[in-house]
Amino acid sequence: MSTSPDAGAICRPYGALASLGWGVIALGVWLGTQVVIGDFLAEWFDTDASDPASLASNAPFVALITIGSAVVPLAVIAAAIRLRRCGVAEYLRLVAPASPDVFAGVVALAVLIPVVDAISWFAGQAVTPQFVLSLYSSARDAGALLLLAVALVVAAPVVEETIFRGFLLPGFAASPIGEWGALLATSLLWALLHAQYQPFYLAQIVVLGLLFGWLRLRSGSTLLTIGLHGAVNLVSLVQAAVIVEWLS
Repeated sequence: MSTSPDAGAICRPYGALASLGWGVIALGVWLGTQVVIGDFLAEWFDTDASDPASLASNAPFVALITIGSAVVPLAVIAAAIRLRRCGVAEYLRLVAPASPDVFAGVVALAVLIPVVDAISWFAGQAVTPQFVLSLYSSARDAGALLLLAVALVVAAPVVEETIFRGFLLPGFAASPIGEWGALLATSLLWALLHAQYQPFYLAQIVVLGLLFGWLRLRSGSTLLTIGLHGAVNLVSLVQAAVIVEWLS
C-alpha cells in the first residue's frame, strides 16, 4: 500500500490519540447539533426524535437535521487543523484524484455492490435495509425526494469522509498501528456511527469502510472517497425506489 501522495507534505498529522480526541469532539458536536435541531423541529413535524421508526417515517425531518448540522463538525475539524498551523485542504487532502484511482474506485464499487447484494439475498436479508425503504417512502409521499438526496448523497458523505478518511485515517496511519490498523480502526468506528442498522448491515459498512480507507491511502485524495460514498448512497436510494415502486 502506498501513501506517496501524502509523502513530503509540510504539515504532519496529529498523533492517534489527538486525532481520536478531535474526532470524538467533532462527532459529539455533530450529534449534539442534530439533537438541538431535532428538538426544534420535532413539534413542527410531529415526530419522536429518539425513535428510529419514527425518524424513518419522516424523511423531511431527517434530511433537514442532516443538512442543517453538517457545517458544525466540519468547523471543528477545520479549527483543529488550523491549531496545528496547517492548511485545511492540505491536511484533509482535498485534491482531485488521478484518473487511475477514480477508475479503481468505480470498478471496485461495481464489483462490491452486486456481490454484497447477492450475499444479502442468499442470507435471506433484504438487499436494502428497511430504514432506507421507509425513508424513501416518506420522502416520496412528502414530495421531498430531492431534499433527502441532498442529505444522503452530499451532506452525510462530506461530513463522514472528512472526519473518518480525511482526518482520523492519516493520524492513525502515522501511529504504531500503521496503515492496516488505521484502516480497521476507522472502519469500525465508522460502522458504530450507523447504529440504526442491524449487525448484518453493519458488517457491510465495515467492508465498505476498508475499501474507502484503502482508496484514500492509495490515491491521497479524500475527494475521491467523498464522491464514492455519495455514489453508494445514491445507489441505495435508487434500489429503494425500485423496490418500493415496482417490487413491493
